[in-house]
Amino acid sequence: MSQSHPAKKRSLLVGAAAIGALVLSACGSSSAADDVSPTDSQGLETVNIGYFPLVHTSTIVHADQAGYLEEQGINAEMTQTEGGAAAIPSLISGDVDILYSNYTSMLLAAEQGLPVVLISGNDVAKDDHGIFVAEDSDIEDFADIEGKSFAVNNLQNIGTVSVYAQLEELGLSPDSVDLVEMPNPDMAPAVANGNVDAIWQVEPFQTISKQSGLKRIGDMFAGPAADMPVGGWVTTREFAEQNPEVIAAFRQALSQSSEDLQGNHDLHLELVPQYTEIDDAVAEELTLPHYDTELNIDALQYGADLMEEYGITSGPLDVAELVVE
Repeated sequence: MSQSHPAKKRSLLVGAAAIGALVLSACGSSSAADDVSPTDSQGLETVNIGYFPLVHTSTIVHADQAGYLEEQGINAEMTQTEGGAAAIPSLISGDVDILYSNYTSMLLAAEQGLPVVLISGNDVAKDDHGIFVAEDSDIEDFADIEGKSFAVNNLQNIGTVSVYAQLEELGLSPDSVDLVEMPNPDMAPAVANGNVDAIWQVEPFQTISKQSGLKRIGDMFAGPAADMPVGGWVTTREFAEQNPEVIAAFRQALSQSSEDLQGNHDLHLELVPQYTEIDDAVAEELTLPHYDTELNIDALQYGADLMEEYGITSGPLDVAELVVE
């Protein structure tokens, strides 16, 4: 299941080409006038919000269920999406108006010429992201990763950036680790069976891995990758320009929701099993995310610079130009 470094590069290029192909279709998308959010019979702005069903997106689920979105004048149509770069096409095509995305996928899309912009933060990497190995593995910490295979959910994701940054700090090259792309649910069985040596697990998969007896050797985002912004909310530039009131309302509702959720285990226990497939036994043991709806431009720029350094993007990006005021 392992990939050689050339194979990893091919996978990165194929992913970039897939996003780049959307540039042409974006040119034929709806006009700016068509992007104005419609209103319902109650005068609320109807907004389709796409979210990947992780613990971290409890922010938007709670904002909807608690009525914060409606209080701000938004009639939310909630759509579960795929994770990573796979969700970006749903935004460009207009299937969703606002989307939860990891920053790496969003920045890669912007670098390819797609009209995506940042409107709000959501979560920052803490101990809710872990590195796991088999219980009897001789890997004790990240320094032991050299020469091993390491599963991440997407080669063009922030996990790749974190691994490469930590390798660089140790004086090692990206070739020192064999990154393998694998869906999150498949990772724990793969490392337990010896098909890969180490895996990245984000909640709720981190708790599932702990409960299955895997060994946690450290935080996924440590050293130069500590406290990295992981995921936030994006839209198209046209939608943002035509719907500034919706963007402001969305931010306010999300901020209220994040304040409720920060450190609130009982609220997570109530919410998360509703929209994910995890059961209460897992939800009870979750390591809670750290929410931050503010966009940290300096930290995001650091991530963008690392993406260029590691060849995920082909040139520099000015993150400030991608943020909606």
